[in-house]
Amino acid sequence: MSQSTSVRLNKELLNSIESPQDPTSISSSENDNVDKRPSSEFTSRAILILISCFFVAFCSVGFVNAFGVFQEYYEQALLSNKSASDISWLGSVNIFCMFGCTSIAGILTDKYGPRFPLCFGSLVMVFALMMMSLSTQYYQLFLTQAVLFGVGISFVILPAMATVSYYYAASRSLAMGITVAGSSLGGVIWPIALHRLLSEVKFGWTIRIAAFMMIPLLGLGCLMMDRPREFANRPKPKADFSIVKNPVIIFLSIGLFLVFLGLFSPLFYIPSYMVSLGKDANLAFYMVSIVNAASLFGRVLPGLLADKTGNYNVLFLVTVFSGLVACCWTKATSVGGIVVFSLAYGLASGAVISLQSPCAAQIVPKEQFGLAMGAVMTFLSISGLIGTPISGQVLSPYGYLGLSLFSGLAMLLGSVFILIARLKIKTGLLVKV
Repeated sequence: MSQSTSVRLNKELLNSIESPQDPTSISSSENDNVDKRPSSEFTSRAILILISCFFVAFCSVGFVNAFGVFQEYYEQALLSNKSASDISWLGSVNIFCMFGCTSIAGILTDKYGPRFPLCFGSLVMVFALMMMSLSTQYYQLFLTQAVLFGVGISFVILPAMATVSYYYAASRSLAMGITVAGSSLGGVIWPIALHRLLSEVKFGWTIRIAAFMMIPLLGLGCLMMDRPREFANRPKPKADFSIVKNPVIIFLSIGLFLVFLGLFSPLFYIPSYMVSLGKDANLAFYMVSIVNAASLFGRVLPGLLADKTGNYNVLFLVTVFSGLVACCWTKATSVGGIVVFSLAYGLASGAVISLQSPCAAQIVPKEQFGLAMGAVMTFLSISGLIGTPISGQVLSPYGYLGLSLFSGLAMLLGSVFILIARLKIKTGLLVKV
């Protein structure tokens, strides 16, 4: 071997010792070739996926946010022989079914991709609305609006959120916030549109028009929704239910269960609270839209912050903030004060809703996104079922102050379990989690 060659080899050996390759930069053998992301996650394909998921949320959860309009209409017209408590069960069961079937939707999404469950859920939603437009009895509305429409939502919203998680890693919380913001926009537009239509074309055609509006928006999602190409050559995963034993998932689920137990009380009762103070009923109706408008920003901006500082960190903070704002509810007695409260609560509560899925997806591999999100949402279905009736029982003897404290303290207690889940991942207080 020549002297120059020996010197060159010694230099190369010295460099390799002084500058070892960062082991964290070496992907697993499974992802060596398939997980090469572009410099920006916001590719044209990913943006189309994001837009499609936004419209899916607009049609599904956004429509559920307009239940207050149906509550008022049923009490005064279609179901005037039923009590307000009986009618409120339609909304509670709807939320229960919306979250309760997400585990099944998650398993199907993980195994077959998002398109199949999304198409199925879209058909169920449109069919449910068409049958709902023909309903005149309580049991008919229970089966169509509460049960069937709720089941349909679970099969569209879970695949949509899982698909967003597939395409976005570094910007996952921001992308998820943009997706869920579709439900906030729906919470602004649907109540106003339905309120106007019910007064002009009556109930049947109001629901049919809503269904016809959803068909092209859901159809866009069915056409666009698919997993990234990296999944093409992977075997179909088997449902691994061991993740439900993960202590992080357990504490996160308990925390969100308690949070959602009180989260919807201010949203549902702000209009009646204003009326109880002698304020204009028409202005009270628009408070729901104001809350949803604020939550639109609350679902996007904290997502941007969560991508920088950690999902669990931001979720804990916004949950505490939501609980504190809810405890201050009855201190707002003027129109201006109630508007400020609505804006603050919408901003904080919107972040809670948008960050639940990124937190669940953060601790599992891509192949289990659907199951992890579905497991957490299924737990929340119980809150959706009992939350509103409990709120009604608290309101009757203790008034709005009691309801305010119940809502706020439930969320503050839930934030403790979310903090425990966060500490189960990393104990350092100033680290990104």
